[in-house]
Amino acid sequence: MKHAWNAQYRRWEGESVGVWQRRLSIARYGLRLCLAGRIIKIFLVLSLAQTLVLAGVFFLFGQLVAPDSALLGWLEALGGRQVSTMVSALTSWALLYPEICVDGIYRIMFFFLKFTNPTFSVIIVTLFVHRLIANDLASNAIVIYNSKALTRWDYLIGKFLVVSTILSVVWILPVVASWFLGNVLSPDWSFFYHSFPSLLRGLTLGVVAVVSISCLALLVSSLAKKTGAAVAYWMLGWLSLSVVAKVASLAHPVLNYISPLKAIYAFGSGVFRIADLAVDAQAMLPFFGGFLSRVSPVEEASEIPISNGEILMPLLALALYCGVSIVVVSRRVRAS
Repeated sequence: MKHAWNAQYRRWEGESVGVWQRRLSIARYGLRLCLAGRIIKIFLVLSLAQTLVLAGVFFLFGQLVAPDSALLGWLEALGGRQVSTMVSALTSWALLYPEICVDGIYRIMFFFLKFTNPTFSVIIVTLFVHRLIANDLASNAIVIYNSKALTRWDYLIGKFLVVSTILSVVWILPVVASWFLGNVLSPDWSFFYHSFPSLLRGLTLGVVAVVSISCLALLVSSLAKKTGAAVAYWMLGWLSLSVVAKVASLAHPVLNYISPLKAIYAFGSGVFRIADLAVDAQAMLPFFGGFLSRVSPVEEASEIPISNGEILMPLLALALYCGVSIVVVSRRVRAS
């Protein structure tokens, strides 16, 4: 019997791989599976189109403050001396207060992403949420994963990398790429320095949103016993939580963060603090105060109906969702 066992045993001669290579192999396979559809690629392209829009705005702003740009000459020929004088004043203020003008334009444009990116994220995840854990549970592929040299956390980290990589294309890549392109095309290298705080704000919101939505996607996918149910759970979950949050907020405003989307909105407002930017601009730029009094009935920038939001409470709500997701997903995978 011992001789027969020795004849059948063969020592592994191949190359051993590290733990992160095993996790990345799960992520690579999951990405190929999730990105197989044409519709999801279309929405990813639409999301990336924001990069070109942002970079275009930054380029035009750089041309406006450049002393000898062709854009200034074209505006002067189009609008006459009055337009030329206004643009010259804008250029002077931008060069005198770059920490307000340069940082302000980047901060405002990145702030607008908090309104478009959540919609893109929900739609894109809807297209592949059933191909995450739900697909493995329905086909019993999770048994094969558990029988290999993979721990439960290797599996979960690999699946998390799948969702977070796709969502990073929506949240993080447009911020980084547009910031870099806008500064490369700017008339002065100091734009890199003055716009860097806005980049950090955009990355902060992006990382929090990517981590939160990724955990929720894994949670929903793990709760579905059938692949089709995962899509229904995902869509109904966002709608029902939004309705519950709206009703609960009548009792207390903090209950508005029952909805993860509203928590992300509030966190984004707290990170970018557009109202504070308006107050600083009015204090440092007389032109802004005069312009504000003409286009708005309010006399002070502090009265602009833009909420700065808050950071702590929405961040705690999102962290709670992430914690619950990790616990539930871990138990669902282990139970299978």
